[in-house]
Amino acid sequence: MGINVAIIGTGLIGGSLGLTLHESPEVQSIIGIDNDYEALQKALQIGAIDKISSLEGVEKAEVVFLCTPLETFPQLIAGIAEHIRPGTIVTDVGSTKQKVMEWMAGLPEGVHVIGGHPMAGSEIHGIQGADRYLFENAVYVLTPGPKTAPEITRQLIELLSVTGAKIKIMEALVHDQMVAAVSHIPHLAAVSLVNLTGGHPDLLMLAAGGFRDTTRVASSNPSLWKGILTTNRSAVLEGLDKLIDNLTQLRSALENNHQDELLAELTRAQMIRSQIPHGQKGLLPAMCDVICVVPDQPGVIGNLGRILGNHNINIVDIEILRVREGDGGTIRLGVSSLEDGLRAVKVLQEESIKVWLR
Repeated sequence: MGINVAIIGTGLIGGSLGLTLHESPEVQSIIGIDNDYEALQKALQIGAIDKISSLEGVEKAEVVFLCTPLETFPQLIAGIAEHIRPGTIVTDVGSTKQKVMEWMAGLPEGVHVIGGHPMAGSEIHGIQGADRYLFENAVYVLTPGPKTAPEITRQLIELLSVTGAKIKIMEALVHDQMVAAVSHIPHLAAVSLVNLTGGHPDLLMLAAGGFRDTTRVASSNPSLWKGILTTNRSAVLEGLDKLIDNLTQLRSALENNHQDELLAELTRAQMIRSQIPHGQKGLLPAMCDVICVVPDQPGVIGNLGRILGNHNINIVDIEILRVREGDGGTIRLGVSSLEDGLRAVKVLQEESIKVWLR
């Protein structure tokens, strides 16, 4: 007999987890819990959950996923503590971990606590964006509690294996420091850059692709990000201090016309950025990028997939780098190895497609 899973919060992440876990032979039933009745009904309709319950439903679950905004956690954890059984695994999907682990430490004795952070998302919010493949090839960080036995963590890893995510075990403090540097500070930088325009129509009209790419994350849910930033306040403040120091250094070099220093900083940034693996969700090993120039017409992307599929070359990531209506566009195809990349270039060139490796 399989296990019962409770998902509290049937939004994008909770809904996607439900769709994915349904394919696990270990799962017998998925219980959906949410204050949003319409979201629950939609989750039921698309098959993300099997039944609807109140918080009391956690007493029937062997594994509970907390998928609500971080600011709801203290009250939510206190609520489930009244009903949860010893032996239950409780995990979450929050973007910060230290504070969450402190909150979950208040659960009853015998409950197994494992923090979680799937580093995946979508521009479509809520259950409407739920995607069975959302976590595939994404990094999924787990931060087991100090009292959680390794075999319990292995049980959760086995359950999550159906997601196709890359599981990484990490200390909560280390996780928070890392995401502050690569996610939370960049988010605040994007917010600051957007606000720097003051919303002036002429400035926004001139905002080209570079500005849009740099500030894309500023379009994210403000309430959600308020919770992320405040629960990781210490690491974010430390990161902000470093960013401000670096900006001050750049300003000084520019003000004093120290061109060599300015060039050195620009060059160092260029070199470091070139080392970032392209086309991945989270902290995965580098894949091979195949760059194609194709005409702007219906069916082009499908044709690329057909050509590579006929030669058993799997596309693990895809990105439209630029497009000009009527003139064509540039597409990046991520494949899993250099060997596949070289084969992809060969077969696409045979189809008269302009293509190269990056």
